[in-house]
Amino acid sequence: MLIKDGSFRFGNTKCTLTDSCKAQIKNVVTDPATGSSYLDTAVATLDA
Repeated sequence: MLIKDGSFRFGNTKCTLTDSCKAQIKNVVTDPATGSSYLDTAVATLDA
């Protein structure tokens, strides 16, 4: 699903295009042992 700020979402993951050939990926992760959730963030870069 496309969101207003040049990003898209699938499941609990949101991808935002930040620059040419770069994206920021955010994923909500739930710990099965405790039930607590946290936001995991990473940057993806396309090597051409």
